[in-house]
Amino acid sequence: MMRVLPPLLVIGGPAGAGKTSIAEAVAKRADAPVVGLADSAGEDQHSVDLVALQHRLDVFEDASLVVIEGVFALTLPPIRWAARWTVYVDTPPDISLARRALSQDDPRAVLRAYLDGGRDAHARNVAPGRQLADLVVDGTVALPALAVRIHDFIAARP
Repeated sequence: MMRVLPPLLVIGGPAGAGKTSIAEAVAKRADAPVVGLADSAGEDQHSVDLVALQHRLDVFEDASLVVIEGVFALTLPPIRWAARWTVYVDTPPDISLARRALSQDDPRAVLRAYLDGGRDAHARNVAPGRQLADLVVDGTVALPALAVRIHDFIAARP
């Protein structure tokens, strides 16, 4: 049986871009739930268990909007294809890296991972989402302004 999904706003971008904060701010304005892809990760933190994600979305089948956010949200075709709206949070790499490092108990692990291939992995797996997005926002803009801009964007494109 084919499942019907509620309208999805999918927000992607690099780790530390501000996706979670932005998703929560937009969801608050729209009275919508947020589903983080990190909560549906498979054994590898860089993968998404699509079956687990579907089960999480099933809970919200009657919602007027569900916000999905995650690093790979825009580059995973099944998620992108299901989206009604897509947003890429474009944040300079130094700011994203600093935010990510400061969110951890040991920032050295984040810096080491970045130097050991994270930069190349971002270019290969995350950055292409920018070209796939309906809207690109600057992740350094104040959160309330971003929430209003994205909310107005989805309201204008029902």
